[in-house]
Amino acid sequence: MFLFYCFLKWFSGSRDVFYFLSGVLIGQLLIEVFDSEHVWEHLKIFIIRRWLRTLPLYFIMLMIYWVGNKYFDSIENADVALWKYFLFIQNFFHIQPTFFGISWSLGIEEWFYVLFPLTLFLMKKTNQNFSAKRILSIGVLIFLFYFLLMRIIAFSYYDFTFYEGVRKLAFFRLDAIAFGILAAITFHFYHEKIFARRYALLGMGMGVLIFNQYLIFRNNYSDLYYFNTVYYSVLGLALASVFPFFKEVKCSSSLFLTIIRYISKISYSLYLLHWLVFKFLELPYFSFIPDVIKFILFFLFSFIAAGISYKYIEKPVINYRNRVYRKD
Repeated sequence: MFLFYCFLKWFSGSRDVFYFLSGVLIGQLLIEVFDSEHVWEHLKIFIIRRWLRTLPLYFIMLMIYWVGNKYFDSIENADVALWKYFLFIQNFFHIQPTFFGISWSLGIEEWFYVLFPLTLFLMKKTNQNFSAKRILSIGVLIFLFYFLLMRIIAFSYYDFTFYEGVRKLAFFRLDAIAFGILAAITFHFYHEKIFARRYALLGMGMGVLIFNQYLIFRNNYSDLYYFNTVYYSVLGLALASVFPFFKEVKCSSSLFLTIIRYISKISYSLYLLHWLVFKFLELPYFSFIPDVIKFILFFLFSFIAAGISYKYIEKPVINYRNRVYRKD
């Protein structure tokens, strides 16, 4: 999985790889939820577990960023509406302010964690005979087609650019994680068929990725319509195609696996903290430090801060979650 992430993160250069892997994990959990006899009880536990995994550190970091903004960057973000960040609507329909800029992707995740499972539950209430396979398949298709249509319609009304366009608007990106769920469903229910065709899917997926990136870079991101509408759907399907190959790649190095597992553990803290470390090193007090040294210190301090955050904030909450809200 880590090889998959590194390779495609380098290739596509987008948060979509992270969304995709999140969707794979969530998809596997939702299959268990909708295969159970007590769907609503298991669904509540699923949502609570997701919130306990993401919200505590997010709210702590939100307040730290707010204090930093108030005392060190108050002019640029003087009118920030903090309440929107608590509800994850800072980028739901409009481009987010620069304050706590990295949180834009969490808005997409948190809304998906709620809206997608509830959509599935309503479908289950409509027809109790629906299997987990059917419910998740229909739910994924609804999200994939609906939000692609929303991007196409919205393009005529929004002044989209390349970087600050539909890419960061939560409402128009709620299909991003659904592609990972699509991969999880197909791999779970059609494992043998998918595994047997993994090389063909890899070739097809890589071809689509190359073509997709070519269309973007060919005109130096000038084709804003394609980038803000179809691009994300094509990218998601390409990721789903290459996933079976990388899922079966094994690593025999115990040291490498230990390092990767540790990075995976602290990755959420690393994501939320790295920009704070960057802004800290950019303060006038450290202007005498050469850029090369700052670059090294940035990585060093980011990993140290993430390790501390995981040990003293994330891990205690995770232990509490696993003790009180067990999946079984």
